[in-house]
Amino acid sequence: MSRRENQYDVIVVGGGVVGVSSAYVLAGRGKRVLLLERYAPAHQHGSSHGDSRMFRFDYEENVYVEMASRAFRFWEDLAKRLGRPLFRQTGICNLAPADAEVLGILETRLRECGLPYERLAGVAFSRRFPQLNLPRTSEAIHQPDSAVLFADVLVRSMWDCVREDGVDALTETEVAAIDPREDRVEVTASDGRSWSAASLVLAAGGWTGRWLDALGIKAKLVITRELLAYFPQAGPVSHEAGAMPNVIDYHTADPFYCVPQVQVPGVKAGCHRTGRIVDADDPEDVDRVNLAAVQAFVGRRCPHLFRNPVTVKHCLYTNSADYHFILDRHPDYSHVVVAAGFSGHGFKFGPVLGEILAAKLYDETPPVDTSLFALARFTRPGELKPRTIA
Repeated sequence: MSRRENQYDVIVVGGGVVGVSSAYVLAGRGKRVLLLERYAPAHQHGSSHGDSRMFRFDYEENVYVEMASRAFRFWEDLAKRLGRPLFRQTGICNLAPADAEVLGILETRLRECGLPYERLAGVAFSRRFPQLNLPRTSEAIHQPDSAVLFADVLVRSMWDCVREDGVDALTETEVAAIDPREDRVEVTASDGRSWSAASLVLAAGGWTGRWLDALGIKAKLVITRELLAYFPQAGPVSHEAGAMPNVIDYHTADPFYCVPQVQVPGVKAGCHRTGRIVDADDPEDVDRVNLAAVQAFVGRRCPHLFRNPVTVKHCLYTNSADYHFILDRHPDYSHVVVAAGFSGHGFKFGPVLGEILAAKLYDETPPVDTSLFALARFTRPGELKPRTIA
């Protein structure tokens, strides 16, 4: 291999939705990019896999609403480029007791952002959404713009696009060493291959924490393996995307969620951030207590689904202390940027995260205010307050 062949403008470590989105954006800027993935696109070991992910705008913080708007336009443009659908509009229902604070927060934020919504209860809710059982003392906020992203399809499609755009995209390539220097970054694989670049994007999902430690970045990440299960339809009421909405249920301290049927023959359901703390390489096992809680939720909230799932799967959450993202430069090496801590709600934002990381690499103003995502906040741990909204 010649010296030129292993030199790049940017190396991206991690080929999930954030890494491949970063490669896509950087290739669009004319950069020579190397994308390194330990496994294969949309592999089952991490966070960027499965038949579906929620796309939604119902956030407390304005920056997430802004990012969602930008990301949605990107997914629309990518679908046009590919000539096939990458998502399906579904709407979303946030369910809670009528006096719950979360409903007031969401209603205020949606109104301030000029987003359409309805507050529903009783007969009006039941007629609109026969797939769901809402207690008499509860209400729902329905936001019609939410959608289901076809997760596996999106990730694999973006891999196809970046290769078409000239990115050297390598799978089954485990990174063994990252060595930042004054004006370069050297990356070595476990098989001995090595590459050099002017800049680096670190977006290794559940494996990022060990790299933060190695690079001297103090930002604690907690990895959890979250259980999700698919429940088949038991009656004539359709639960497919387009008929049933996305659902987030705030009747319990840890919110449950449902995503309508896409490819797997069943409604996806789980309980947010209740998975076991793990190392990213730990073997998978089914948490029977967690599964029973999800089955009980389906039993009380989804009257037309069977209680026994057709399949049980898992997804890694890489949680920051406040559940907000980490999108920032290395404190000592401005040509290294870190993307981490997506805490179970990052997939939908992939393309905008790529734009933010590219802007930070080249000392530009990001498309949104990124102060919420700065590494500096971890030097003031007493000020880290976890998010209210899932």
